[in-house]
Amino acid sequence: MIELLFAFLILGGFVIFFSPSPYFGVFGILIQSISFSIIASLFGAPFFGLLIVLIYVGGLLVVFLFSTILSAERNPSSNVQELFLFGLGSCLLGFSFLFSKEVFFDSLDLNSLEVELHLGELFSSMSMVSIGAAWFLLMALMSVLCINFEHSNANLRYI
Repeated sequence: MIELLFAFLILGGFVIFFSPSPYFGVFGILIQSISFSIIASLFGAPFFGLLIVLIYVGGLLVVFLFSTILSAERNPSSNVQELFLFGLGSCLLGFSFLFSKEVFFDSLDLNSLEVELHLGELFSSMSMVSIGAAWFLLMALMSVLCINFEHSNANLRYI
C-alpha cells in the first residue's frame, strides 16, 4: 500500500512536470495531495493529512484560477506520448520493485496516536497565527475569484 502511494506521488510529480498547460497540472496536484494525506494518516497524523489536502486544494484554486486568467489558450494541447512513455517505464521499473523479496516498511509503527496528540498541541499554542493565515488565504482566494469574474471575457495580457 505504501509503495503504491509513493508511486502515485511520483506519478503526480511527472504529470505536473510534463503538463503543457495548467488545465492538466490540476490532476497532478490532486493526485499528490491525496497521496500525501493518506501517507500522513497512515503514519499516525490524520489531522495533518486533512491540512495537507486543504492547503493543496486552496493553493490549487488560487494558482489554477490565476493561470487560467492569464492563459490565452482556450483548448490546451496534451502530451499523451510523453505520459505513455512515462507509464511504460514506470511499469517496467515498478514490477521489479513489487516482486522483490525484501520487505521495506515492516519496522514502521502506523498506529501511534501519541505522536498525533503531541502534534495537536502545535495548533493550540499558535491558534491566532493559524486563524490569521487561514484568513489571509481566504482573502487571496476571494480576490482571485473576483478578478476571474471581472475578466472572464478579456485577456489580462492586453490590459
